[in-house]
Amino acid sequence: MCDTPTRQMGKFSAIVRGLMSNELAVSPLESKHRQIVRLIWSRNGVGEQYYRIIAPDMPYNRFESRVTELLCRGAEEGWVRFVFPPAPVADESAYRLEFDDEDRFLNELEAAFATGETSGKEAR
Repeated sequence: MCDTPTRQMGKFSAIVRGLMSNELAVSPLESKHRQIVRLIWSRNGVGEQYYRIIAPDMPYNRFESRVTELLCRGAEEGWVRFVFPPAPVADESAYRLEFDDEDRFLNELEAAFATGETSGKEAR
């Protein structure tokens, strides 16, 4: 890339660089949590139904990610709840989504996919 020779990285620099990269990486727990949220709201074809009804101008996987982010925000703000059993079970009905304010969800969903709207991550 450039004509300057590279210098060998010392142990301390390597450790600091490794720690810094760990701080910047997304936690595997956070990723798995979002995957579970996505699986709960989109199961039994519900995700595809929302996609067909809303008909956003984007691929399904992007739509699914945006709705997942919306629902995670809703859970953080308290208008959505995700119910998980204390231990893994085969019965999918034990994993569910409950709305404390269903109208809020519908309004947020409509606003999220209004024409010309972009998500916060896309604008960054």
